[in-house]
Amino acid sequence: MMEPGLSPAFAYPKPAAHRERLIPILTNNLLLPDGVLPIPTSAGVHHHLRKPEPQYFMGRPVHPAYHYKRNRRYAGDDSIPYPLPCDQQEVNRQNLVHHIFHEVFGTIHAAEFPRPEDIPAHVLDVGCGSGLWIASMADEFAARGRPDVRFTGLDIVRNHPDMPSVNFRFVKHNILNLPLPFSTGEFDYIMVREMSLCYPQDRNPEALLEEYLRILKVGGTLEVQCSDHAIRSLAQSSIPPSSRSGAYLLTASTRFNTKSENSYIQDYNRYIGHFLGTRQLDTAPCTNVQAALLMEAKSIGNVRHRRYALPLDNPIWEGRPSASPLVTGMLENRSLTSLISTTEPRKSSESSKSAPQSTTAVGASDVEARSVDSEPRMKGMEITVSGDAQALRILARQTFTSMIRNLEPVLRQANRIPQEDWDWWFRDLMLNFHENKGLTGGECLEMGAWWGVKKS
Repeated sequence: MMEPGLSPAFAYPKPAAHRERLIPILTNNLLLPDGVLPIPTSAGVHHHLRKPEPQYFMGRPVHPAYHYKRNRRYAGDDSIPYPLPCDQQEVNRQNLVHHIFHEVFGTIHAAEFPRPEDIPAHVLDVGCGSGLWIASMADEFAARGRPDVRFTGLDIVRNHPDMPSVNFRFVKHNILNLPLPFSTGEFDYIMVREMSLCYPQDRNPEALLEEYLRILKVGGTLEVQCSDHAIRSLAQSSIPPSSRSGAYLLTASTRFNTKSENSYIQDYNRYIGHFLGTRQLDTAPCTNVQAALLMEAKSIGNVRHRRYALPLDNPIWEGRPSASPLVTGMLENRSLTSLISTTEPRKSSESSKSAPQSTTAVGASDVEARSVDSEPRMKGMEITVSGDAQALRILARQTFTSMIRNLEPVLRQANRIPQEDWDWWFRDLMLNFHENKGLTGGECLEMGAWWGVKKS
């Protein structure tokens, strides 16, 4: 049954011999945490895309700052291009992304503040979301003797809990509306994290970057963190992955396959590429950040970066994972549930065990000989990864499928996919990714951090 206004541009065959075996998805077999469970998308629920929105949701009046679609909460301003919900399920996914970044980079900020006197006095978090990054930074700086650091979070909706122990204020503002509501040189450190879905390319991104530099003090640090939305497949590399995270450091010698052999990844890349194109949003922002910062060379200097590719499963060319106690024990000792529990913002300041260590440049010869954390992990052509690294890859795979589910309404509408066809496709995708080991071709999440210092 096709929905009104949709065309049969997407025709997914009903049960056929080549289809994935369709069985009930058992969550206890997938070890999926709350917020990223493979729940049915909307099977059996017959809503129209143009159905009027209710005035009440779950018996409560709809707040004017939000609107609801298919029981998901979105920002109330339809003029913004941001396509994701702003409900608890999406907040959980963003908190998991925060954890993944920390495990891959070994820190939640790539910019270095080696001495207590280098710690910034006033920090701006653009797109602060749940406030988890701010809470974590406040704990870190307090543990290093700087509990006085002031934090400002900017976003279009308030999604964070109360943080009474953090010197924090929230500013509601849409970054499409320039200038930003801050004075010149107000901040010592500005973090712009995962904002590529918020600012279209046809709205002059250079003007937004110049605005960040305006409100940054001379000598202050601007940091940009982002991840790509299209999925590429990492080719076999002579550089071993980090034994801590299983991620591969991207260098000039890193190679990717022309395209993934997984048909569901091919479909997703086509859907996300078409949708983002309709909103003038960047499919691969990691490839453009460095160039954008270098274009502002008169205003920002000492620009550095780190980029990683985190496989969504163990690539087939890595060989069989080690059967050491790392694999059999650490997944029990550091279960995904315990990993998830670390992603909730703390309401009181807690001392961090240690401050993040400074990052130094690594020569190509050193990288080829050793892993990112300087621990040899390659034996011949076989690469082994720890239980922690395997758990992180599972977590990355779950957050990726959660992202697809959260984007369902806009992906279906932009690509004119009937609801029933989407449901068949998404169920088979879940089986392929989580049960049938369909992501062993090097498919990976690409993420990076870029930072520099404002010149006088």
